[in-house]
Amino acid sequence: MVSTCLQVQLETVTPLFLGGADPRGKPELRAASVRGALRFWLRALAGSSTGDSASGIEKLRQMEAQVFGSTDTGASPISIQLKHRNPLETIGYSQLAELDIQNNPRNTGIAYLFFAARSDRSNPERKAIKAGTSFNLHLLPRPGIDAKSALQQSYAALWLLTHLGGLGARSRRGAGSIQVTRSVMENDWFSDLPGLVVQAKTPCELKEELEQGLRTIRTLLSGKAQIQRPSTFDILHPGVCQVIVIDKTFNTWGDALDWLGQEMRNFRSRRQPDYSNAKSAIQAFKPLSTTIERAAFGLPIAFYFRSLNKKATLQGSSHDRRASPLLIRVTRLSNGKCVLVLTLFYANLLQHSERLKFNYQPEPNDGAVPPDFSLVDKFLYDIQSKGAACLKVTAW
Repeated sequence: MVSTCLQVQLETVTPLFLGGADPRGKPELRAASVRGALRFWLRALAGSSTGDSASGIEKLRQMEAQVFGSTDTGASPISIQLKHRNPLETIGYSQLAELDIQNNPRNTGIAYLFFAARSDRSNPERKAIKAGTSFNLHLLPRPGIDAKSALQQSYAALWLLTHLGGLGARSRRGAGSIQVTRSVMENDWFSDLPGLVVQAKTPCELKEELEQGLRTIRTLLSGKAQIQRPSTFDILHPGVCQVIVIDKTFNTWGDALDWLGQEMRNFRSRRQPDYSNAKSAIQAFKPLSTTIERAAFGLPIAFYFRSLNKKATLQGSSHDRRASPLLIRVTRLSNGKCVLVLTLFYANLLQHSERLKFNYQPEPNDGAVPPDFSLVDKFLYDIQSKGAACLKVTAW
């Protein structure tokens, strides 16, 4: 039986918050975390083939199990191994944000995007694996198993992870962007799939590279389902997903994320009518009567009104967390410049009939209907109106 393996050298383009048993302890590079990220992207890819109906989701589970295993079907036909030098160089949130002695950040945009990594009264700050750290990833077939299809699909998931996504905590806010710098393949199993190493030298070239890559990868799975918007889960389908390259280059990853973080903070801070609606509800200690549009960027949202000396956390009535539908990553071009890539999944913000509520509300049925994604679309338009064109990745 012919066997092959895929060996790639990866590099952290942005700091990687990837903890072990203690999330705020020493950062670790863990194969389980990479496997989880690859599962997400395979699921997003396969969803465009299976759809998000009950039967489609069941078919999706079977497809995922054939590549990465499950408790029902047994182990994955693929082994994932990570190799790196020890010790890993790390950096703390305070250094990334460049906090002064009053804890005011110099890098206000980075501080905003990585906000959850800060220290508080009960937790130390999180540390990240430094940008520029190299490590090796091996995808190996288990002995005696025909793993060609599984390896091809995991290759596709790796391409998506290293072109659209990120790894670890705050990966949807730009942390943990990783990129392939070198790949070794033992035969031609992957020759019809897009290359893993970024070749583009400009944002426009990157847009074209992503278009071609997405078109090719989507042909790997047969069938194209009709999916209603919003979808049930994050699906890589043009009808429920938008990929954008910001037509602006930066000298460093820090410049890129600090710029975008400032733009996002300025757009969202004290935004009306959210600010007044939240303040009125918290002041009166009452349920929300009007939706909070900012929830479209993810939950929870912590509100604190200094004038009232009151705070509350916005969450779902059944789920206190909802990952942001907007994924931010930094891609390093082949000439060393950095570019921002944004991926927006138009998937249900919360489950059917679930409501937005503050954490002081006792009744789950109290609260407001979740918002649509119009505020996220407005944010993208706001960026473009300031001279940074949004290059939409199309025809995939």
